[in-house]
Amino acid sequence: MTRPGGPAVPVLSGPTACGKTEALLRLADRIGMEVVSADSRQVYRGMDIGTAKPAPEDRARLPHHLLDILDPDEGYSAWRFSMDAAGAVGEIRSRGALPVVAGGTALYLMAFAGMLDALPGTCRSLRNALVEIESDSPGELRRFLDRLDPASADRIRTGDTVRTLRALEIILLSGRTATSSRKGGSGPAGIVGIRMVVPQTTLRARISARTAGMLERGLVEEVEDLAARGYGRDSALGRTIGYVEVLDMLEGLCTPEELRQRIEADTWRFARRQLNMLSRIPWDHEWDGTDESSLARWISQPGG
Repeated sequence: MTRPGGPAVPVLSGPTACGKTEALLRLADRIGMEVVSADSRQVYRGMDIGTAKPAPEDRARLPHHLLDILDPDEGYSAWRFSMDAAGAVGEIRSRGALPVVAGGTALYLMAFAGMLDALPGTCRSLRNALVEIESDSPGELRRFLDRLDPASADRIRTGDTVRTLRALEIILLSGRTATSSRKGGSGPAGIVGIRMVVPQTTLRARISARTAGMLERGLVEEVEDLAARGYGRDSALGRTIGYVEVLDMLEGLCTPEELRQRIEADTWRFARRQLNMLSRIPWDHEWDGTDESSLARWISQPGG
C-alpha cells in the first residue's frame, strides 16, 4: 500500500468489530497520535451506538476526526472522504501530532490511497430522471443495474437506492462501471497499510458481544429518537446494519426476540464482504492483535 511522495501516513484497517479502536486506545498514552476515521457511518450525527462510535471519554484521550460531520439525510462519498482526510492529516501534522487513518470502509481507504480513478460528480437532473423511473416502475433501477453493471448489482444490497443510483450515475455519465474505476491513480502521500487479521471464530464472537452491548446501551431507543426527528429508511438509517433491523422491529417485521440474531447475522455477512474488499488492497503489514510493540513501531515510524 506504500506510495511515494510525502511523509508516510499509517493506515490501520480490518473488518468491523476486529478491535481497531481498542488497539489504538491502548497505544494512545505512548504515541502522540490523532485518528482520522475511515468509517462511512460514523460520519453521521446521532448514529452513535449502532456504529460503535468511540465514546466521548475515549475521544478525549485519543482525538478523532471526521466523526459527526453530517446529518443522517446527507450524502457522502469516497472522493469527498479522500479530500477531507487529506485536510485532516495536514491539520494534525500542523500541531506536531501523528495522523493515523483507521477504519474498515475499503472504498474510502482506496480513494485516500489513490487507488480509484476520478469519478463524475452528482448530476441532479439525471438523478431526478432515475428516481422518476423507479417511482413509475418499482425495481426498474435494480434491473437496469443488473444489465449495465452486474458486479455492482451483486455487491449492492437490494433496496439500497442510494448506492444503486450512484452506480448507475457513474456508468451513465462516464461510460465506465464503478467496479472498473477501482484502479490506479497516485496517492497524495506515502501510505503504510496495516491490516488486522483475526480468526473468524474470534471475529464472530466479537460481533456477538458487540451486538449484545449495543442493545444493552440503548440502540433501539437511539433509532426511535432518530425516527422521531424525521430520519427513516430514506436516510443513512435505511442502509446501516443495526438500524435497518431495529426499524424492521418497530414496524412489526421482526420480533424483539429475533432482533439480536438478525443484527448478528447481517453484521457477519457485512464483515465477510469487508474482508473481500480489503483483500484487494496491498498491505505492508498484517497484525494479529497480539504483539503491540510491532503495531506501535509501524504507527510511530511509518517510514522506517
